Amino acid sequence: MTVALRTLLNRSVKKMGKGMDQVVKESALEMVERAYNEGIYVQISAGHRSFEEQAVLYGQGRVYSYNGKDYSNLAKPKVTNAKPGQSYHNFGLAIDFFLVSDDGKNAIWTMNAKWQRVAAIGKEL
Repeated sequence: MTVALRTLLNRSVKKMGKGMDQVVKESALEMVERAYNEGIYVQISAGHRSFEEQAVLYGQGRVYSYNGKDYSNLAKPKVTNAKPGQSYHNFGLAIDFFLVSDDGKNAIWTMNAKWQRVAAIGKEL
């Protein structure tokens, strides 16, 4: 059974969190819907991120403290070069997405032609 559009939209809204810029949020959901109409199943994996959440990500792969708290995590690889306050995610102006299997049960993190098409839709919006 094919994953329902409503399921992808609901999951995406939840993952974007509160604090998203309304235009960015609406555009992201439009991107999910347009991709769905082309047979590409995608959902948003991240949206608004607090400064503390950004500190956790920035601390991966390096020694880092923020506001007196240690966020160092050398056991994981670096995933961002943006410190808290330097990421558009911190202001609700960015999203991340991934492809989803036809049944909606598995994330597909491959950057293939379908992923590139979704990115193109996002840029159009």
